Amino acid sequence: IMAKHQVRRLAVVEEDGKLVGVVAQADVAREGDDKKTGKLVEEISE
Repeated sequence: IMAKHQVRRLAVVEEDGKLVGVVAQADVAREGDDKKTGKLVEEISE
């Protein structure tokens, strides 16, 4: 779904809907396992 709609960032919200942050593709790339992260970012970017 993210790739289809070219989503690069996701809002992080509390249960009440209050925005508490944003997660970007780059955040995932920095924190993840190199092989898995590369594949994930590639799939999201398609």
